[in-house]
Amino acid sequence: MEIIIPVIIVLAIVSFIWGRAHDSWFARKIGEEVGGQRSRDDPVVLLEKLHQLKEAGALTEAEYQAQKARILDK
Repeated sequence: MEIIIPVIIVLAIVSFIWGRAHDSWFARKIGEEVGGQRSRDDPVVLLEKLHQLKEAGALTEAEYQAQKARILDK
């Protein structure tokens, strides 16, 4: 019984780290799609997609601001 609690804590930490890594990877992929390519999409549509990602927690505030600046700079 004493071994269960440390195992649960380790699994929780690994799960948290894995989730953050996945979120970061997902945000990078979306950032490449939104800002890395010279898309012919409407900037308003791109900004809406970007906002949705930020609200979903896939982007940090800094990532959001950087991608927003790229879109508006076009």
